[in-house]
Amino acid sequence: MPNLYPDLGTEVENPDSNTANMTDYISVGEALKLVAPFKGDKRDLLAFIANADTAFEVIDPRNASTLFKFVLTRISGEPRTDIAHRNLENLEELKEFLKNTYTEKRTLDYHANQLFSTKQSKAKGVSEWIQRIQNLGSKFREAALQDCEQDERAGILTLADKLRNIC
Repeated sequence: MPNLYPDLGTEVENPDSNTANMTDYISVGEALKLVAPFKGDKRDLLAFIANADTAFEVIDPRNASTLFKFVLTRISGEPRTDIAHRNLENLEELKEFLKNTYTEKRTLDYHANQLFSTKQSKAKGVSEWIQRIQNLGSKFREAALQDCEQDERAGILTLADKLRNIC
């Protein structure tokens, strides 16, 4: 019986094609699907930035300027108006502008203090208190990740998770 499927190692290989690059990157359209719209909500900013970073990591670097133009279209509302009045050239400039404009300006110490000093009131149930702890833990985590270096990220995430479990 003949083999219906080609032997990918010999029959499909084309010495003129650059198959290694085809498998390393995804298209700009596919990468753009990773970036959720941003409308100015401070709670969504860090997720937007992380998703944009991921999208830029998985595309061919030669397509970065094209992807940047499409990422700008994922921003709407007040941030879009603010960006229109600036000459932002790349993702790093966009991230810096968004962080300076749309992030909470509270310190890491403030969030840690809120997390450690919260108490369950007699009028509120356990589930409401747990939700508050989780919310404060998320804010602490976001504040910790705000200005961290890439090599510090894993330690900060571990610490934030442990602190949330302690409270």
